[in-house]
Amino acid sequence: MTVDPELFRSITLHDMTMPGGWSVSSGQVYLYTKEEQRLMHEARAFAQQEILPKSAEAHRRVKEIKAKHEAGPERRARLREIAKEYLKLIGEAGLTGALFPEAYGGNGRGVVAECLIDEELAAAGHPGDTIRSVSLTLGTVSILRYGTEAQKRRHIPPRLRGEELAALAITEPQIGSDTSGMQTRAVLKGDRWVINGQKRFITGGGLADYLTLFAITDGGVHPHKGMSTFIVPMDHPGVRIRRQLDEVIMADWMDNAWIEFHDVDIPRDSLLGPLNGGHHVLMDELDTERVTYCMAALGSARRALEIAAEYATKRVQFKQPIAMFEGVSFKLAEMYAALDAARQVTYRTAKMIEAGLPAQRESAVTKLVVAENVWKIVDHAM
Repeated sequence: MTVDPELFRSITLHDMTMPGGWSVSSGQVYLYTKEEQRLMHEARAFAQQEILPKSAEAHRRVKEIKAKHEAGPERRARLREIAKEYLKLIGEAGLTGALFPEAYGGNGRGVVAECLIDEELAAAGHPGDTIRSVSLTLGTVSILRYGTEAQKRRHIPPRLRGEELAALAITEPQIGSDTSGMQTRAVLKGDRWVINGQKRFITGGGLADYLTLFAITDGGVHPHKGMSTFIVPMDHPGVRIRRQLDEVIMADWMDNAWIEFHDVDIPRDSLLGPLNGGHHVLMDELDTERVTYCMAALGSARRALEIAAEYATKRVQFKQPIAMFEGVSFKLAEMYAALDAARQVTYRTAKMIEAGLPAQRESAVTKLVVAENVWKIVDHAM
């Protein structure tokens, strides 16, 4: 008796042939303007054609680099190369500058445009995309909003071109992200600031050229009134990467670091924004960070939904696709509803931020709703 092996073959990713974004209905993007819908389709086409085909290989390269090289300068140099290649690719396509005006190399499309681009890039799944969002949103938006003209011209253009990487340094070993307990200190000695302390769980910190760092500059008041922001070069001899925190991220992601600062002296003009105004700088950055990260998470969840839904139509049991069984179809419906709701709340908050409206509460709501919905989608998809 001859048996057709195709009858017993597992369904794999190679069988997934539907184009990325097929699950996004006209109803999900009904509130988008025509220009926003055009940008969404342009970004999706680029991401699916130019990035998605390279993503799996990029993940393999990251895994191989981490397996072959111990944490240190050689490994960081190789990972930086992957991140910069990615940033250069999307920068040349005009997908890195939505948050930044043309005067500094951006295109000034705004927060909503950045969110739309974030979703499509995240759905393509390149490991370098985490570094993109860290470097350009977390590490650079504060320079745009609070930096001097010299700081803006020095740092923003090369970052948009992928020539300079940045990260945000808030979290500390003893207090996490609770800035009211921040222990890192910066003291002005003559015409130079001297920084001492530690920062931990700094995404992209080991690959960065500069950190946007928060430290206490007035210990006599509440930390929220005595905190300042600084642009700190990672090549300063007093900056030491204590450990690469590979255990907190997936092996094929890029970088997370524990960083120590020992008498790191930097020029007086490295202060970013007003003295003791760091908490305001931080909170202003957080609103933008939250909506852009939420939209990126939504893009990853969309990819999981699309794979799961297509798999369910091709995996046959009891002479019919498993999508026909209520136990599966109900989950797919719940995933779609969760994705739709997450998109609407994120779009609303992005519109508020772009309009210059206070949105701390709304961005926190968005973070909560999207995190829970994305987790549900990915869990059901698996």
